[in-house]
Amino acid sequence: MRSAYLAVDVAGSLIPQDVLSRIAAADRDLPGMRSEDYHLAAAERLGDAASRRWEYLLGAYRAFRERMDKLPESDPATSVTRDRWLLILLNEFGFGRVPFNRGSISAGEKEFPVSHLWRSVPMHLLGWNTPLDRGTTGVAKRAPQSMLQEFLNLSDDHLWGVLSNGRQLRILRDSTALVGSAYVEFDLEVIFDGELYSEFVLLYTLLHASRFELIAGDDSTPTYADCWLEKWRAFAAETGLRARDQLRDGVKEALEALGTGFLIANPKLREQLSSGRLSREELHHELLRLVYQLIFIFVAEDRGALLDPDAQQDAKDRYADYFSSRRLRRLAVRRSGDRHGDLWKTAVMVIKALGADDGLPELGLPGLGGLFFRTAGASQSLTDEPLPDQLLWCDLPNEALLTAVRTMSTVRAKDGRPRDVDYQHLGAEELGSIYESLLELVPYAESNGMGPRFELREKVSGNDRKLTGSYYTPSSLIESLLDTALDPVIDEHARSGVADDLLKITVCDPACGSGHFLVAAARRIAKRYTAMVTGEDEPVPSAVREAMRKVVAKCIYGVDINPLAAELAKVSLWIESLEPGKPLAFLDAHVKVGNALLGTTPRLVAAGIPDGAFKPIEGDDKSVASELKKQNAWEVQRASRESGQARRAEQEALFDESASNEKLAEQARALAATPVSSVADVREQERRFQELENSDDLRRARLAADAWCAAFVWRKHAEAPEAITTATVRGLEAGAPLVPGRAEELRRLTEQYRFFHWHLEFPDVFRMGGSGPDLNPDTGWEGGFTCILGNPPWEKVEFKEREFFAPRNKKIATAKNAAARKKAITELATSEEEVDRQLHAEFLRELRTPSALTSFLKSSARYPLTGMGRLNTYAVFAEAGRILISPTGRIGMVLPTGIATDATTQFFFGNLVATNTLASLYDFENEEKLFSNVHHSFRFCLLTGAGKRSPQERINLAFRLRKIAHIDNRQFTLTPDEINLINPNTGTCPVFEHQRNADITLGIYRRVPVLRQEHSSGERGDPWNLSFMQGVFNMASDSDLFRPNAGEGETLESMLADGWGLEGNSLIRDGERLLPLYEAKMVHHFDHRFSTYLNATQAELNVGTLPRSSPEQKSDPTYSVLPQYWVPEKAVASRLAAKSWHKGWLLGWRKISRSANIRTFICSLLPVAGAGDSFLLALARHDMAAMLYANLASLVLDFVARQKVAGTNITFNYVTQLAVLPPASYEQQCPWQLESRLDHWVRVRVLELSYTAYGMESFARDMGDKRAPFVWEEERRALLRAELDAAFFHLYGVSRDDVDYIIDTFPIVKRKDEATYGEYRTKRLILEIYDAMQDAVDGRKPYQTLLDPPPGHGPRHEGRDA
Repeated sequence: MRSAYLAVDVAGSLIPQDVLSRIAAADRDLPGMRSEDYHLAAAERLGDAASRRWEYLLGAYRAFRERMDKLPESDPATSVTRDRWLLILLNEFGFGRVPFNRGSISAGEKEFPVSHLWRSVPMHLLGWNTPLDRGTTGVAKRAPQSMLQEFLNLSDDHLWGVLSNGRQLRILRDSTALVGSAYVEFDLEVIFDGELYSEFVLLYTLLHASRFELIAGDDSTPTYADCWLEKWRAFAAETGLRARDQLRDGVKEALEALGTGFLIANPKLREQLSSGRLSREELHHELLRLVYQLIFIFVAEDRGALLDPDAQQDAKDRYADYFSSRRLRRLAVRRSGDRHGDLWKTAVMVIKALGADDGLPELGLPGLGGLFFRTAGASQSLTDEPLPDQLLWCDLPNEALLTAVRTMSTVRAKDGRPRDVDYQHLGAEELGSIYESLLELVPYAESNGMGPRFELREKVSGNDRKLTGSYYTPSSLIESLLDTALDPVIDEHARSGVADDLLKITVCDPACGSGHFLVAAARRIAKRYTAMVTGEDEPVPSAVREAMRKVVAKCIYGVDINPLAAELAKVSLWIESLEPGKPLAFLDAHVKVGNALLGTTPRLVAAGIPDGAFKPIEGDDKSVASELKKQNAWEVQRASRESGQARRAEQEALFDESASNEKLAEQARALAATPVSSVADVREQERRFQELENSDDLRRARLAADAWCAAFVWRKHAEAPEAITTATVRGLEAGAPLVPGRAEELRRLTEQYRFFHWHLEFPDVFRMGGSGPDLNPDTGWEGGFTCILGNPPWEKVEFKEREFFAPRNKKIATAKNAAARKKAITELATSEEEVDRQLHAEFLRELRTPSALTSFLKSSARYPLTGMGRLNTYAVFAEAGRILISPTGRIGMVLPTGIATDATTQFFFGNLVATNTLASLYDFENEEKLFSNVHHSFRFCLLTGAGKRSPQERINLAFRLRKIAHIDNRQFTLTPDEINLINPNTGTCPVFEHQRNADITLGIYRRVPVLRQEHSSGERGDPWNLSFMQGVFNMASDSDLFRPNAGEGETLESMLADGWGLEGNSLIRDGERLLPLYEAKMVHHFDHRFSTYLNATQAELNVGTLPRSSPEQKSDPTYSVLPQYWVPEKAVASRLAAKSWHKGWLLGWRKISRSANIRTFICSLLPVAGAGDSFLLALARHDMAAMLYANLASLVLDFVARQKVAGTNITFNYVTQLAVLPPASYEQQCPWQLESRLDHWVRVRVLELSYTAYGMESFARDMGDKRAPFVWEEERRALLRAELDAAFFHLYGVSRDDVDYIIDTFPIVKRKDEATYGEYRTKRLILEIYDAMQDAVDGRKPYQTLLDPPPGHGPRHEGRDA
């Protein structure tokens, strides 16, 4: 609760009140609280030192005030205040005589007239009669607060500062990461006039010079962040995180205490629940709404903003003494409570008063409306039918209320002591954190032997919680996204110089959750608005708060599918825009409930229902669906014939005049323009809003649009009501009613899926019926939001059985496995209990939901770029956001990085690039746990796009970031053409860590083509004549072919005992041959015998590794690795024959790899055999396949691959877009050895590296070699590979400096070399050979291989030749 301090205030959440209290109490758990940290003797107590200064300064202050009384009020009294008061104060606090600063201090190319400077701490000391928050003619042009705050924000050399006029003293900090000022203020006048010693102790401990000194820890040079004040801020942030986590638990416990208390004390409430008239979810909603109301009161009270500032003092005192939440919170800490209900009745009186038009003047309470809008008119007693806010008329024992208040208002510190929750600085981030945690909880209300009980339980076990982006977004990410997505919009609107033009900005979050993004956006706009009004770049907080109210009412929009979220978003906005004595803004018209993805557009309705709506899904009858599809197609054709082709085109483009929403837009604008100064005015807004919602025009248009959407999810079955077709929609547009059965089904589906039509919900933003240049031909509307922001859910569209049954049937939800769960579900259908049969019917309905969603997203034509493949909501939200912005607007979202790199989103991202509307993309690895509940290796990004009339010439990019602060140093730019050069087939984004990586890669792609290019005409550039296979066998669906058959208990030993024999690594019996099934981990570059299942331990298998073959084993040309499984030779042959592959070897690569591995693109040859789907195949029919293999295995190609692979799957799309030399390149003479052709030079080296065992004999014969295999010699192989790597660096045109740089980007290769050879041998060999080749190319010295005998003539095994 608000601190007991009367003369201390905090702005910008600089240091929470709880930490301030601990500082004042000299809490030894805080760092820097020892006597020696304050330069005191070890035996001297901090309190004693403060006491001595207090007595002296009290006398100095009285003498100063006596001098001030002799001066006229018009005298700023600057010199007197400094010399006779402030400099004396600072001297006693350890600063000595603070030096006067002559002139000004520069920062950011601006000059700042700071009066004093102590080391790196600017101190601006003013006169007693000079206000801090506004300019004074002849004394300070600018508000001193704004001037010093801007200086700290711009300067890299100053972090903390002090500002004082003698009356107030502020300790300021750089607030660049915040919106607005950041300071702790001490009212010196109140402290010394009122002799408030406890406040003085806090001032002494916080302002002491030792707090600003740079602390030298180890041998490193201290920075400006190495001071005790900064360490206390870090401590506060850490404890704040713990407190936030505890507050989540506290709110959960409060909901349970309140719910249980209400059920125990109110039999009629229990009867509502048991009869089903009140559902558990509805009770949960009412409880949560009550908790929101209490939290709002806590925050408003602790900010001093709840009571009417014009109220009589005795009314304010009466409220504080008997009705305040502060009193209630103090009681909760001291008492456990009893069964009486007097405290609840007192709380209800306050809640009702805040909802009344006139408030309750006797308590100083104004009418607020907003969250309390319905409370004043709530029913006087419980009725049989549940009503909104009915809990206000229930009884509640003091025990339950105090328990709830206690759990919400206190948290436990590390030492176990209770600490007050700092509600004064509670913001949208904390509210969002609470809300997101509640998403995973399911309400239960039941009776046991101890009476009724309300509980909130997890949907599923903690390990199975969905770790998605639905968790709250850290403020640092939001602020960074606002820099790229909202600031350009603000700048554009501010060009006119008219502050009110900023109120034309419209910001929307289509999955707004708790409103965290919306609050941050509102603050950003409000700050600029205030700056334009006041002329101050860093306006004072009080002025920004005044502007927030305007911005929230005019500029902010939000949508969420969850009513609780939409309500909490309003609460967040109300908290941030609260002005004492004024009603809360009416937000129902701007923050709405609905599924932002499920809705239609004017153009789609005009075109009729598409065929895709009648594709049968779960629960449909195929024959019924087929007939409906034919009927609908006929209706669409008939409508086209009857209206005429021209008329049809007009309809599709922009609707006709009757479809205009201008009348709705006028009503919406009138509603927003209603003057508001009282709750009665807000009620008038609410009346107008309901008038708009219930207007015939809107109801008819909404019903037709709902029907259009319902066609996709309507059950196509003889037992279902007659389905919706285009004729139905046309009838609804004309005002024709539906028969009751169809009308009820449409209502039910609309409620279930929460269809949301943007042009009807926000007609003032989306204009219909026009034909201007801003008309969007894809939607049929003009306009749109100027900015879309958000972190939408990152969820696959799929049905989760366990989550469904968790609140409904615990036994099924916790079944031991999927088979047991499915059996239990099936048994529900034939259960003797009706409730079980009803649950099964509900299950079947819900099972249909993901199929219905998929049908709409893929077949409605709303999402042509992302409505395909395996759907994930984040991608669809991204496309929706682009559709919803105006032609000059911006979209900024937090999304998985896959939006830019994955094949499933390539069309969306490619379109961003092709239309020059991608502004920036900053990719993060979650190693720093920015999202605490998301896996550390997960990658996400901040993506910003622009409208079609705001083309972006260059795209700002940064990859593999871990902190926001890394963006400035790591970002670089690319043009859309450069992205298309690197990924011409997909337009997806490369993932460069540094600008140099980008420059090198772009240079390579300007010289070397991609492996296979897909042209827009459908033609394909494929010089290598490649075809691809995802292995030969799928490890899951083909497992029935695998031997040994584990399902039947078969082992290799039992097979050998049964007559099978090993020949190499094949199994043979009675003329039948089983070939080994190679897995990717068994092969490596130029090594098809890399690892084996022979002697593999269980520990190795558990982590996916295998024993590696030794050089001694590989020196045996007959040695073969053993697989885990074998497959029939006939099955291998038939599958390869289907691809027209008849050679005795295969070329492929490991599908699973990462850019951080020792090597990323790991390709290999292997004998014809089974290959699992982790080893993807490139069937190269060209007679120069050995050149392709050498190129794919080269270090330079691996470097290129690392700039592309964002995840762990190296798919075909990645490989086809690698820069690979074409076959024609090898038909020239070798540049460094002109007497040899390049293909021969490469081939002999590939042959010697690859042909070290008889298993690769077929490949050797195809290369023209008829002799025995080469001997495996480690040293010779290192030189052969170094020659090939150096050669391909030359062939790719990479400069010597860049070769050096590239090799250093393989740190694991370096580490292993240094451990084995004491040097980075790979780098030395490649650079030496590269230099020798360059000498030959330049004509200085012929190239001479280091190998003796030369490549292709190395030692061979004795044995059979061809």
